[in-house]
Amino acid sequence: MKKINQFLEQIPALLASKISIFIYLFLFFYLVVFAVLTMWIPLLKNVQPSANVQLILGNYTNVLSALGASLAAGSGTLIHHSLSTLHKKHDKMHDELQKTIAELHDKIDRLEREKQ
Repeated sequence: MKKINQFLEQIPALLASKISIFIYLFLFFYLVVFAVLTMWIPLLKNVQPSANVQLILGNYTNVLSALGASLAAGSGTLIHHSLSTLHKKHDKMHDELQKTIAELHDKIDRLEREKQ
């Protein structure tokens, strides 16, 4: 189970890597920009992406975008949980600090009374 968790924790870093971003940009350029250019420029008709290639790579990009959306949602949930935990720790530490300050004031008052 630890290996699965380690693998799942590495997925966001892999999807945000330079090579992944290059692949996404290449697919966008090839499937959208280049396909539109081949429709307008007759010389490029011979290198136009086929319907099968567009279908396969289009599905690939759809799967990646769905995966990216789920990762973003999951990381948002994780961040919210982490912030909630930090707020609870902060409140606990604040209460302890207030208690310590009150005890310190009591000691100072007692020392001033003993001094007089």
